[in-house]
Amino acid sequence: MGKREAATIKDVANLAGVSIATVSRVLNNLGVVNPETERKVLSAVNMLHYQRNAVARSLKLRVTKSIGIIVPEISNTFFTEIVEQLEKLLGPLGYALLLCSSENSVHEEKRKLAFLLERNVDALLVIPVSDVGAHFTSPAISNTPLVMLDRKIEGLCCDVVLTDNRKGAYDVTCALIREGKTNIGFLGGDNHVHTSVERLHGFLDAMHAHQKEVDPNFILLGGMTQKSGYTLMQKALTMPKCPDTFFVVNDMVHIGATSYLMSQASREVRSNMVFSTFDYLYYAPLLKFCHYAVAQPLVQMGETAAQLLIRRLDGDLEGFPATVVIEPTICVLEDNGGVVTDEKSKVAFNEHSPQFNRVFS
Repeated sequence: MGKREAATIKDVANLAGVSIATVSRVLNNLGVVNPETERKVLSAVNMLHYQRNAVARSLKLRVTKSIGIIVPEISNTFFTEIVEQLEKLLGPLGYALLLCSSENSVHEEKRKLAFLLERNVDALLVIPVSDVGAHFTSPAISNTPLVMLDRKIEGLCCDVVLTDNRKGAYDVTCALIREGKTNIGFLGGDNHVHTSVERLHGFLDAMHAHQKEVDPNFILLGGMTQKSGYTLMQKALTMPKCPDTFFVVNDMVHIGATSYLMSQASREVRSNMVFSTFDYLYYAPLLKFCHYAVAQPLVQMGETAAQLLIRRLDGDLEGFPATVVIEPTICVLEDNGGVVTDEKSKVAFNEHSPQFNRVFS
């Protein structure tokens, strides 16, 4: 059976015995139609199961009330937490979010960008996959507000909202050193990803500030995914003089490395391994090797990005391009062996304790 043809506004007008303009006034709540006529129109709408054509409406108004979002991978909880914050803020304003994954590929990022632009999204929010950004400077995007979140691309003229990655990495590495760790490696990352580069700089800053030797063999770059964490941890443990302490670049690498240790490493290796990591999400206390974690201000990042998008959509270009850098906090996981050394760390842990206000099926 073929798809039933949808009712049109003309069908509604004919059934109600009024003009198309009158139907439009009723549907737009303009309040200039007498109650009896309004009743007839709404009755016809219900009888015909009429739905307004959002596509046709957007072509007429040149506004789709949609915002395109591109993230490197949807499986990364940090990215989905950010999208959830944006939904809470932009949904009540009537915006729909069109979420795409670039699958950690520049090629896919270009394809998803074209896909969203073809659908005339009103604005874009992007967590870029790398430092390649020529596709964000094409004429097709010139009139579409763009906010980069979490990562930036040097030389690109757009609004950016970031965490202070370098300071966060510096602080958790210092926490490991205060605990007495001296031989510390760096696990995960990509030289073409802004956050990775900044976190490596922060790690090196802390090691040099405390006169700790850095073994270049254990600066183990190789990606930002769970698979990367698994394979890099495997590689590290096959090398001579492998450290028993690592700074881990993000939560996905952290999960991958933990998975390898729990499934493949000996009890002796597991009993000595210590991590500090970037990202503190609701499952962080379950990752038992982690003593210290950088908690990114997800709510503040989402609010700031949403406010910038709304301002640009309203034509407010004051301060463009804006770069907002938000300071993270450090969580000490005392049950895992982390040591609280100052009041700031204790407060940070309390502020970022896991929230169990979700329902999972």
